[in-house]
Amino acid sequence: MLLALAAAASMALACTGKAGGGAGKAGGKDSAATGMEAVYRTNVDSTMTLIAIKDNAEPKFMPNKLFYGKEDSALVEALSPAGKVEASVSCFIIETQGKRALFDTGNGTEKGGKLMERLAEAGIAPDSIDYLFITHFHNDHIGGMTTGGKAAFGRAEVYVPRQEYDYWVTNGDPDGPAATAMRAYEGRLHRFEHSQQLPLGIVPMAAPGHTPGHTAYQKGRLLIVGDLFHGLSLQLEDLRICPDYDMDRRRAIETRLKFTNYARANGLLTAGMHYPGNGTSDLIKHKKIVGTIY
Repeated sequence: MLLALAAAASMALACTGKAGGGAGKAGGKDSAATGMEAVYRTNVDSTMTLIAIKDNAEPKFMPNKLFYGKEDSALVEALSPAGKVEASVSCFIIETQGKRALFDTGNGTEKGGKLMERLAEAGIAPDSIDYLFITHFHNDHIGGMTTGGKAAFGRAEVYVPRQEYDYWVTNGDPDGPAATAMRAYEGRLHRFEHSQQLPLGIVPMAAPGHTPGHTAYQKGRLLIVGDLFHGLSLQLEDLRICPDYDMDRRRAIETRLKFTNYARANGLLTAGMHYPGNGTSDLIKHKKIVGTIY
């Protein structure tokens, strides 16, 4: 069922018309060689367009062993007999109210990230990005904030969760990649609390567990969930399955359950940075957790 939904969504996105700014292209130079469409566009509603951009150069898979945990290897192997789960490294742009907002920036050109190349193919100049919202500070989400040590998005006002900033920068390595990326946007960097409303009516939502300040963002019926899932098809079979990257397993499970049920109850379209295919899902296939969250 999940594969059928993904295929249908991919077809719908591929057929969507252009919606301003010269950003209506689908695919990219890599698509013919890899079989992977790199840029997708869809109208979320009459006021907002979503553009999903793959940062990975080649099709990406997460190995089963990434999800073993301490006692889940047999379960994971049973649910994923292929030994791997289709994934991606994705970034998202929304176009609304005459503005462009980018969510996360991938690995960065210097580490093989394709975001900048694919923005160019889609006709989107980095300086046309008005706002940059960060879900968390792992390198595959902030690596593309800088190029050659300088801000890659020359006009963007940058919004980051205060709790995430405090963990990685205030109380972390002052010379680490997170601190370096934040310094590049000095004067344009905004650290927010989750109680605040952000520009364009974007609502930040605390989603801890993957990292301390991991944040989801909602705009209308669109919910950008960051790294809530790493292996979507596998984790939808059992929401308790965690990747090794989740820093606090218990909180990550609780958050995954909370947002999955929230998205379903409210008919939301979710966009995930490691979702396969077109980067979106309505999360219709999932099983509620019963018993102990371990």
